[in-house]
Amino acid sequence: MDFSAHVPFLSKLLEHKNLSVAYSVLFIETYLSSPVNRREYLRNWWDLSRGANVLWGCSTIVLGTVLIGIKDGNVLIPLTLHAFCIGAFIAGWFAINDLLDIDIDRVNHPQRPLPSENISEIAAKKYGYRMIILSAVSLIAIIMNEPNFSELAWLDSVAVWLVALLIMIAYELDGPYNPALKKRIVWGNLAIASTVAITILFGAAAIDHFTDPLLWLVAAAAMTLTTAREIIMDTNDQDGDYNRNTLPKALGNEKARRTVWILAIASAILLSLPFALGYLPQNLIVFVLPSIASSFAVKPFLKKGKDNEAGHVLRAAMVFGLLGLALCGMIINH
Repeated sequence: MDFSAHVPFLSKLLEHKNLSVAYSVLFIETYLSSPVNRREYLRNWWDLSRGANVLWGCSTIVLGTVLIGIKDGNVLIPLTLHAFCIGAFIAGWFAINDLLDIDIDRVNHPQRPLPSENISEIAAKKYGYRMIILSAVSLIAIIMNEPNFSELAWLDSVAVWLVALLIMIAYELDGPYNPALKKRIVWGNLAIASTVAITILFGAAAIDHFTDPLLWLVAAAAMTLTTAREIIMDTNDQDGDYNRNTLPKALGNEKARRTVWILAIASAILLSLPFALGYLPQNLIVFVLPSIASSFAVKPFLKKGKDNEAGHVLRAAMVFGLLGLALCGMIINH
């Protein structure tokens, strides 16, 4: 890029011996004059926040409303607040996680914003903490928005949020007598998977259906499938996971893959239970068959040791499951 246009202005600033201001002006002008830089800047923050995971979490908030068939327009504000709350929480957690795992990511994921130094550690730390605080503020807004405060319906949302916060702390907090869950065999996988179930239950709390067995079955299926995907991802990250006792490192890749296969089948069974138990019409199971088929289809990839491809198949099973259940709810209630 040609910086000649900046020379006169920078020269004046340098006369005042203000190098920091000069460089700041140069950065701002360069940033504003380049659409490519703007896109890269936004892309880095999107990657740090795991934007796709944020959108996924927000979409699961709405799933309960679609499945249960809530048509009351009054749920729009609670759903929006819950979605914003969980979205900020997810973004904040990922930023904090990447900050704490920067040495591991330099080996396993060097292209991520922090190891590639596209985002500074100080900026990531501030962003992560601010997102968690923003999520807490959103939770307060959820409580204040409750029309019947004395009935304590808001307690479900508070309980789910606090459980998510405790899981995050237990997953990340490390010490000589209390190693973080992410360093413990299977426990780290379960902690991450539980957050997927929590987003579904958080959405259930938004519409006062926290105890609905249908949504708990859906949450259990999602958690089981996510656990399988987390384990298979660990097989690819063994080089960088030098300080973690993951299942592939403890039992070997083959036993880990067998565990993934068992969990994939278990998730398919859990996904079919709402239809078998009468919570959803049996003929509508056709809409979740792509998800069930994807869970079974992971077997050849596991057998050939194609762990990365197996992870993609399991992710597809999750997406197909969410879309299939949403379609079931739309057909039943509309």
